[in-house]
Amino acid sequence: MENPNTSCGPINLAPQTRVLACRVFQPELDLLGLCQPQVVYLDQGLHIHPKSLRDSIAQAIADIEDDPRISQIILVYGYCGGGLEGITSKRASLVFPLVHDCIPLLKGGPLETSEGRMQHSFFLSAGWVDYGRTPLTEYLKYCDKFGPEDAMWVSKEMLKGYSSVTMIEHPDITRPEHHRHAAEIAELFDLKVKRTPGDLKWLAKLLKARSGDGVVIKTPGRPIELKLFLDAGQTAQVADQIEK
Repeated sequence: MENPNTSCGPINLAPQTRVLACRVFQPELDLLGLCQPQVVYLDQGLHIHPKSLRDSIAQAIADIEDDPRISQIILVYGYCGGGLEGITSKRASLVFPLVHDCIPLLKGGPLETSEGRMQHSFFLSAGWVDYGRTPLTEYLKYCDKFGPEDAMWVSKEMLKGYSSVTMIEHPDITRPEHHRHAAEIAELFDLKVKRTPGDLKWLAKLLKARSGDGVVIKTPGRPIELKLFLDAGQTAQVADQIEK
């Protein structure tokens, strides 16, 4: 039976398919019925250094391809500052979304101007709080390393230009402690707190591995390139893009 809060039913992956995802998507993928060994997760902290992220994704793809049964790998990643640039595979098709970062996937579609980057909001999700690095976790780490005063200066420099922190919430995923985490960030750095509903429809569409409307399939040996994302922008109005 379809869960009315997910905008889709459980996803049944084909046996020859594996998912490679950032750990921040684990709550959403769990809700969609995916589990080990269907999904390989990588640490969100890799995003800090795009080359490390790229190298880790490339190695994970190679490891997945060691299983001769796998012929398709779904990447639950955006372009992520170059983390997907040049990524290719030897024999498995790569399926990925035309997004620059994970926020549209968590939102279920492109950000509206009123809630997007123009409002200078730092977005959070349950998975980001549980498994990722946030301004609060980074501040606490800097406190141990530099002391509270310098930690505050470094953190505020990193948040320069942000006026709010927005929790992408989902009734089956978001818990009170996630909202408390967002509230602590807002209080510590003098930001406003906002909430916006999440939606799994784009993520579910990606997992169904059907090309078009923001989902691209790359055949083996064809690298992922920035121009695809630049051409599509954040609107993801793309028709049947299968790169051969």
